[in-house]
Amino acid sequence: MANSVELHGVGKRYTQTHQSSDLFYKKLLALGRRRSRNPLWALSDIDLEIEQGETIGIIGRNGSGKTTLLRLLSGVSAPTTGRVRVVGRVAPLIGIGVGFNNELTGRENVEVNGRLLGMTPAEIRANFDAIVDFSEIEQFIDTPVKFYSSGMFLRLAFAVAIHTTPEVFVLDEILAVGDLAFQLKCMARMREIQASGTTIVIVTHNLHTLDRIAPRAVLLSHGKLVYDGPTEQAIGRMHEVMQQETRDRGGRDDLMLQEGNAPTYLGGAEVVLDLVDTTGVRQRTFATGDQLVIRMDVMFEREVTDPILGLMVAPVGLGSPAYTTFTDKGAYRGTHGPGRPLNAEITLNVRLLAGGYTVTVAAYESDGDVMLGSTTPESFYVSSVGVLAGGFVNLEAEIAIDGRPVTAPPRERLAGRSDIANSDPGPADPTP
Repeated sequence: MANSVELHGVGKRYTQTHQSSDLFYKKLLALGRRRSRNPLWALSDIDLEIEQGETIGIIGRNGSGKTTLLRLLSGVSAPTTGRVRVVGRVAPLIGIGVGFNNELTGRENVEVNGRLLGMTPAEIRANFDAIVDFSEIEQFIDTPVKFYSSGMFLRLAFAVAIHTTPEVFVLDEILAVGDLAFQLKCMARMREIQASGTTIVIVTHNLHTLDRIAPRAVLLSHGKLVYDGPTEQAIGRMHEVMQQETRDRGGRDDLMLQEGNAPTYLGGAEVVLDLVDTTGVRQRTFATGDQLVIRMDVMFEREVTDPILGLMVAPVGLGSPAYTTFTDKGAYRGTHGPGRPLNAEITLNVRLLAGGYTVTVAAYESDGDVMLGSTTPESFYVSSVGVLAGGFVNLEAEIAIDGRPVTAPPRERLAGRSDIANSDPGPADPTP
């Protein structure tokens, strides 16, 4: 099949301007301030081909180059090096509601925004009723949008966007629109657009949604393409890259096992961990219902007797943990010191729902009041294909109406998830 998008050796350079604060130059204002200019490569040496009708996700940390790449595909910006080729009309949806005027009514904004997105006046008239019906704001369509709630504004903006008919859709963080019912309707509409043969390039931090809508994903890190392949593997690779970047920055989040008074950190041990599946293979992507094994090694710098181990699992982007636990005082008896490490395995039943999470482990003195050492948060991703639930934890609800079960038993639902990978998209991932 022919390619809709081709990038060869693409790079995009910006210039950072640093204004000198040197006192000497401050005294020479009449001559202007001295400025130093440093090149910043937002993208470097990108090679990418996307076939006609393919849906592909672009993922990575903030600042990795995702939006810059979309701007190049949309024609908003030109590459500094290399060549970008896009076949057909492009609808760049980079920010919901761009081009909306608060002083105009909803009706007037549909007409103006439709033109900005490439629709002809005839196409706008032909699609107007469908746009208004999709947005669910019929009774307010002749009200200035400055009086709309944020939800009404976003629903109308998204409704206009998805009624365009380009060959290539370029989407940037626009699928988490409105309430759950509206998001499900948006996902259904996106599947219709996919079925029509439109090429879709999408940037989102909602990895759960991306895993369901895009079979392929590209991972960017510091402006470079570091992975191109199946979405689930790309997400797992992303968490590995994020973890390495955290190590490179020397970041540290100490594990808190107590509410209120945190343990004192005095050092005395180096703690490392690895995440593997039940066969011992290193993994960063797990499915709801799997088992996750944490291999924990503690190297002590001094003599320690009866250490306590702690564990915390937290959703990415949220301050509160989803789960914490630690060994009880005296549950483990043993003395360790230099050259006599402690090795432990912690097995978790993954009842988490789709999203990004981190796991942190730590070692404590026998009284639990002194932290010897902890790891930086290790990232992993949970996929919940086929599990029709939202939130953080799968509570495996069994529903019966008039005494008749209307849900399959939990084990049956989990076992059959691969057979229903293309079923209802389910609730949106709440993680950022």
